[in-house]
Amino acid sequence: MITDHAGAPPGSTARSPLRTAATLAAGLVGGCALGIAARAWMRLISDDPEFTWSGTLFIVGGFTIFGFAQSIVAIARRRQPQRWKLTIVRAVGAVAMLPLFVAAGGVMLPTVLGGGLARARTDWRPVTRVLWLLLAAGPVLFVGLDLVDSFGWSLHTLAGFAAMLAVYTAIIWATRFTFAPQADGWRLSRRAKLLVPGFVALSVLVLLLVNVGVG
Repeated sequence: MITDHAGAPPGSTARSPLRTAATLAAGLVGGCALGIAARAWMRLISDDPEFTWSGTLFIVGGFTIFGFAQSIVAIARRRQPQRWKLTIVRAVGAVAMLPLFVAAGGVMLPTVLGGGLARARTDWRPVTRVLWLLLAAGPVLFVGLDLVDSFGWSLHTLAGFAAMLAVYTAIIWATRFTFAPQADGWRLSRRAKLLVPGFVALSVLVLLLVNVGVG
């Protein structure tokens, strides 16, 4: 969906306006296509499929914003700005993920967060990345069991599960620009390393409870 040119040297074509426009276009079109695929998946796994233009446009629009924002982060990483500037851009990339988790989509937040961090944070210890991966697997297992409960062991269930894996693998792949570490040698303090995961876990729990309450 988005091409990574993080290793390109200064003055290369990676900084050209044409390359920048191509990256933005890839994020925009890729996000839109992913939104259409996600909407089709939601319809496939629904017990009572419904189609509303307002709901569809909201879903596709949210994914389009997500893809466009990740392409902006990709461009910022290529240009290697100061840490505080890149941090702001990465924060924008993270906020742009929120539309993906509205209503029923909230159940997949741990999958995107855990899978994205496990994949992108190559600087973390393997055991830490495995723990995030286990967090990501929880909702996948939950949705898979729900599909079996709804449609039994059938081709419908298999198609729904395969489509879910395809859609969320693409989402996790796109988040690498936002979640990857900044290659400037800076590291969190030991205390921060303990506080940040706890804060993230608490935020995930609150968001899930809010979505359950709204639902």
